[in-house]
Amino acid sequence: MFAEFASQVIEEGKAHNASVLGRVPPYTVSVDGRLGAPLESVKPNGVVFVEYELVFEALQWIEDMLVQFSPVGKAPKDRHPGLYKRSHVMIADGTAVEPDAVPPDAKRISFVNTQPYARKIERGFSSQAPDGVYQVVAKLASSKFSNVAKITFGYETPLFGGIEEWAASPSGRAWGKKKRKGSKGTAEWLRRQPAIIVTL
Repeated sequence: MFAEFASQVIEEGKAHNASVLGRVPPYTVSVDGRLGAPLESVKPNGVVFVEYELVFEALQWIEDMLVQFSPVGKAPKDRHPGLYKRSHVMIADGTAVEPDAVPPDAKRISFVNTQPYARKIERGFSSQAPDGVYQVVAKLASSKFSNVAKITFGYETPLFGGIEEWAASPSGRAWGKKKRKGSKGTAEWLRRQPAIIVTL
């Protein structure tokens, strides 16, 4: 009876996750501390432990939504149509990583866009994204995955990609002097980008 009940609860959990995520995330089952043991082997006073890998599902969902919400310009006005859409980066504990290569012991994961105009888009300068991109996705993700991780909107300072090239260029430095008037922290300010921050 215990095994039958556990099987029923597992199926309910799979159905719930599928309704939220659109698919059943990977999961493991341990019976009395034995990974992958048959449910029927559980002791009368034993424990069936089911663990769903929802964190990685949340990260994939955030990445998909950033792409979906990204504005795309049209040539010839936009010399690089779709560049912003292709410039979202995931950073795990300070290191850029591929979505399928997030270290299992990572504690802080963030998403940033490496294009210099990401801040303008976030301030509603694009008619395709009047409320920004990162703020919108962060709010949706926080609501959807509040039981998995703390997800917030903030700012990060990536030292690579288009933002680094621009900040180090004469035009970037000139812009920094114009806006910051030589104040300390100009280099960091030039590189600050809207971000979605996931704390595990």
